Amino acid sequence: MVINLKKTLCFTTDQKGFVLPYVLFFIALAFMIITANVNLYQDETHITQNQAEQLKIGTLLQMARAQFKEDVANRSETDELTYTFPYGDVVVQYTQLNEEMYHLYFSIRTDNGATHTFINRMKTHPE
Repeated sequence: MVINLKKTLCFTTDQKGFVLPYVLFFIALAFMIITANVNLYQDETHITQNQAEQLKIGTLLQMARAQFKEDVANRSETDELTYTFPYGDVVVQYTQLNEEMYHLYFSIRTDNGATHTFINRMKTHPE
């Protein structure tokens, strides 16, 4: 009978040892981290697109208000004005409350299809 005095460790010589579960755990952890980062990136790009649309809507509102201030002197017989700008279209429905005050209803549609409505009052200076 031969006695082997040199001990061999099973995790270095056998594939059934406990190294494989550790490797699988770290690979699974790496996949989870990569997947989470990809989802985070997609969310961030979606948020950025929404912020850009919101900025366009704000710009269109300001442009339509300025244009309405200029056009209010013309006093068209209709109570609706439509403006076409590079970033989208704005429909302004208005009611004159008194000589200087207007009640405005803005319906804004951007070039990417986002829509938003604002109700606003504006005071103009009579000329």
